[in-house]
Amino acid sequence: MDVNYRKITKTDYNKCADVLVAAYSGDPWYNTWTPEEALLRIEATMSGFNAKGYVVELDGEIIGMCLGRIDYYYSNWSQFIVDEFNVLPNFQGKGVGAKLLDFVSNLLKQDKIERMFLITGGSMAAKFYEKNGFDKSDDGTMMTMELQI
Repeated sequence: MDVNYRKITKTDYNKCADVLVAAYSGDPWYNTWTPEEALLRIEATMSGFNAKGYVVELDGEIIGMCLGRIDYYYSNWSQFIVDEFNVLPNFQGKGVGAKLLDFVSNLLKQDKIERMFLITGGSMAAKFYEKNGFDKSDDGTMMTMELQI
């Protein structure tokens, strides 16, 4: 088995859309993404000048991804905001995601990015991130507002 971690390219987007659809289809999300919606999400996430994306391949097939963007603050402080982190369900729990996080964090450190930030739902996902070095933050409150359309 040949496992490869690398930066994403535009030619990866369709396969990454398949990974996103599969990853969200089961526990704990049970989301019914269409391939078109998933591709739009990936294209939108990767369209910014500050976007960064990474994939993990097994024998040349993409089995996971980490997509996000650099968020810039005063005093040259910056963080990587993870917008999508997905691993195909049959590869979850086998260290693929942990190694992908390690790969991404090492590249970000080289770029002097000071921290990673994400918002997740579900206790399974939170446990994964905590197990891999993330801490729950008390720095704010996640808020939403429904718009009447």
